[in-house]
Amino acid sequence: MALCPGDTTEWDDIQRKFGNFAPLKKETPQREIERALVEAAEQLEPLEGASLQELNAGEDDVDEDMLEKYRRQRMAELKAAQKAARFGELLQVTRTNFVREVTDASAGGQWVLVLLYVEASPQCHPIMKPWAEAARRFAAIKFMKGVASEVIPDFPDSCTPTVIVYKDTDCVKQIQGLEEWGGGRCSVDTVEWVLADIGAVETDLEEDPRLRAIVGPWAAESSRLRRQEDKSEEEDPRDDRGYSSMRLDRTLRGKR
Repeated sequence: MALCPGDTTEWDDIQRKFGNFAPLKKETPQREIERALVEAAEQLEPLEGASLQELNAGEDDVDEDMLEKYRRQRMAELKAAQKAARFGELLQVTRTNFVREVTDASAGGQWVLVLLYVEASPQCHPIMKPWAEAARRFAAIKFMKGVASEVIPDFPDSCTPTVIVYKDTDCVKQIQGLEEWGGGRCSVDTVEWVLADIGAVETDLEEDPRLRAIVGPWAAESSRLRRQEDKSEEEDPRDDRGYSSMRLDRTLRGKR
């Protein structure tokens, strides 16, 4: 005779008693399942994540106190987002306002990124548009640009483009040349990738966009070699930041 679901034989019961069979799983009573579903439904917040427009559209169908609660919550979220998105545009910097707009502005963990360029240099052209697009994409980061010789006297044109990265009033990194940004194929995605690599932004990109221009088996090899180079640079005890934070400030403040 076939057993009904949940039924056991005397032999099974004896084996379980001696630990030879795994104990039976206790079935959750139907009434407990129903109670859990009711509790989940009561805790459901249908307005969670709704926009202000959606909240206003549903004001006739929702309790006024609950509606007002979510209005205040959404307004607070929007204000927080607006506060974080302080910039959203590419700003110009010169020697006269560098200390205020870059060094001092980077206090408190604020990332400030300065692109030094030369108008007539073909090496600088590929990064100019992506740099402006990145400023709009990452509005919480302060993106700036400045003509190299107008920011740092006697700065070599051959060293442009150079990106100076400031945080906590210190120059934490300098990236010289176009190669790290993807060369002539520089895009807003390659800028995002490099900035994510130094910790300035978060990215959803799953692979290095600079490798899209490399096809075939050389792509993986190129990525491996780049990682080795980056690791070697991190382990090199020498200061490779070019103009140090102190040297920059001393130059820009007019001190010798």
